[in-house]
Amino acid sequence: MKQMEISTEDLQYICQLISEVHGIPVFYVNGFGEFEYEFSRSELRSNPYYIPFKEQISVYTYEDDPIEFPIFFSNSNLNFFFVNLKKSSHFLGAIIVGPVLESEISDENITKVMEAFKGNVNKINLIEYYQAVAIIDNQKLLEISLLVYYLIYHKTLDQTYVIENNKGLDLEIIESEKLELELSKGRRNFIFHSNLSYERVLLDYVKNGRTDKLMEIFDYSIVGEAELGLLSRRNRLRSEKNLMITGIALVCRAAIEGGLNEETAFTLSDFYIQQIEELGSLKAILKLTEEAISDYTHRVHQLNNEKYSSPITACIHYIYNHLYGDITLEQLAELCRLSPNYLSFLFKKEVGIPVSEYIQRQRVDEAKKLLALTNYPISDISTWLNFNDQSYFIKVFKKYTSLTPKQFRNDHSSENTST
Repeated sequence: MKQMEISTEDLQYICQLISEVHGIPVFYVNGFGEFEYEFSRSELRSNPYYIPFKEQISVYTYEDDPIEFPIFFSNSNLNFFFVNLKKSSHFLGAIIVGPVLESEISDENITKVMEAFKGNVNKINLIEYYQAVAIIDNQKLLEISLLVYYLIYHKTLDQTYVIENNKGLDLEIIESEKLELELSKGRRNFIFHSNLSYERVLLDYVKNGRTDKLMEIFDYSIVGEAELGLLSRRNRLRSEKNLMITGIALVCRAAIEGGLNEETAFTLSDFYIQQIEELGSLKAILKLTEEAISDYTHRVHQLNNEKYSSPITACIHYIYNHLYGDITLEQLAELCRLSPNYLSFLFKKEVGIPVSEYIQRQRVDEAKKLLALTNYPISDISTWLNFNDQSYFIKVFKKYTSLTPKQFRNDHSSENTST
């Protein structure tokens, strides 16, 4: 983890400024779980419910291995985040920022909070406490957390990265972060895992027969056993069936796009949907849905294996995952345990184009996604994708698209804006 780059005096001053500018309480809890100092408005501190809420929040913070991003959590409709502190390999505690409300609390939620206290509660004092809490939406709270983190560690964080790693932050990733962009970012950073674009990543894996990725995507499933145990059985069962039936329909289409015979795909869809309708357990529905996804993906995978020999399939997967790295014929030959000359001959025979041209085409396709979905400089994109220089990148890009990268981006600017 990056080390804290400010003094304890500066840290206290930062906490004071954050509290005063945004009207949010800020606490420093040391490594022993003790509150060393705090900043908050007087109308909050004077309320009898200030101390009970304060005592509850410290339990969220302590980590033996401090996390490298702000962590968000909620308690009684109140939202918070904390940033763990580390300096010279020592865990110093955490800065806790909050509470805030995303919107004015309803009478119904006030009643729920009163019930949670399980005792004599002064409703007027409780309402006054919530009325004194600042109203800040989650997007703004996220931006404040990035500022706090930067002031402490002098490190910028990507919003998407923070959202992806925070279940407590109820924000969707910006729509322009399409599936292809997520995959691009993963390959560029040599991180091959699923993210919050769960559905789109899953469908991409089905379409490409990526059986090696199924366990990752299933582990990331937003419906876990703990959640299933808490759900309202009667109402949730129908809802879950509808959701999974829709999911199977999407997976069926993805498999067809991946080359699976339409009649086979639709027959499988009818079979699995009928099976789901007959189930009476949420866990059983989830298990059967995963079996259906596995079935479709394995069938597409088998078709891909039949399309190319094992060495060529291995090369194609390697190229797909290493577009941002250096790919040579020698590396691919070593991967396949073939001589470079023979691999070159075999690749052209099966794929129809030389290895070098295939790599170029894949990199151009990747560049098209980045140009359409981001505002990254063209020079950066060409460097990331291992082109010798920008002029060479432009030449190769135009060869396969009949457009320069700038022209391509301009043509897709309306799509970029709409997302």
